Amino acid sequence: MSTIARLRAAIRTNNYEYSQHALEEMDEDNLSDGDVREAILQGGVRAELTGDPRSIRYLVKGKSGSIDIEVIVRFTTEDSIRIITVCVP
Repeated sequence: MSTIARLRAAIRTNNYEYSQHALEEMDEDNLSDGDVREAILQGGVRAELTGDPRSIRYLVKGKSGSIDIEVIVRFTTEDSIRIITVCVP
């Protein structure tokens, strides 16, 4: 299964959590959980960020309506993800 398919499956099955940082960034950009979910479900992986010793992070770029959203995520288990940060570029 591709990385984006795994990310989308985690979103669809509610196997995700937000970091405190991501929640703060969402609040600053006036984004909801639905906005982030839509961005991941409709977007694509634009980069693999391999510099973190904890695990690979993925940059997902997508849209919620007309809003461009970037999301950094990592897998915490085979089928669960942690949303590390979110922003409107």
